[in-house]
Amino acid sequence: MALADFQRAMVAMAASPELCDRVRAGDDAEGLRGYALTERERLRLRDAAGQRGMTVNAMLYRSNRLAPLASQLRYTCFLIGGQMRVLASAYWAQNPVLERNAPTEVRRFAAYLRREIAAGRVHEPLVAEVLEWEAETYELALMAPSRTLQALGDAPERARADGPLRTHPLVAVAWFSRDPGGLLSALAIKRPPPYDDVPQGAFPVMIDARTEPRSLRTLPAATASAFRALRAGRLLSMREAEDLIERGLAVAAD
Repeated sequence: MALADFQRAMVAMAASPELCDRVRAGDDAEGLRGYALTERERLRLRDAAGQRGMTVNAMLYRSNRLAPLASQLRYTCFLIGGQMRVLASAYWAQNPVLERNAPTEVRRFAAYLRREIAAGRVHEPLVAEVLEWEAETYELALMAPSRTLQALGDAPERARADGPLRTHPLVAVAWFSRDPGGLLSALAIKRPPPYDDVPQGAFPVMIDARTEPRSLRTLPAATASAFRALRAGRLLSMREAEDLIERGLAVAAD
């Protein structure tokens, strides 16, 4: 008896109603392919899948896994709306083991959503930019500003346009296709899309965690692009480097 695989299969059924239905119907060859199960264990799984308690078990499992995601990516989850059930079910089926480290789970779910967005499987077009804003904000929230600034030392003062640079660790950039003030205000009161009354355009913003509370300020598009280029490890022109240093967005790389 492969107890560990049996337990993993039980978790997988709680994470995926579709798998649970297949196991209950006996059509489980594909869904249980990755588990080393005896015939007796397969019959036990089929029996468990048909029990009322399995529905409650699935509800509790989903609630526990959804809570940190809905808390840290709440505007993203709100925009996804009714599609959240399908996307979350697919995510949990792909990742049946709960990651106890909350930041790792949030990052893993954000990465999954990016793949779904790239594949055209997320219906609301604003999800991508709101996800990036919330993901960047969340990463900054994990930082200890005073400790980070102490660790930086004189790196900001040593920054030179002709020297090695890196982005300031307490600053991030996000892009919005609608005025962020109007968009975020609508999301804060849980107003559903569309947001036709919110001006459209290109709105790059800086998320600054060097002060408390964090601030959100607009940036010139060229500055925001240079910041992203530096973060991605691409070379900057002298003008771009000087601009980032002057605005406090780049520091000397050690």
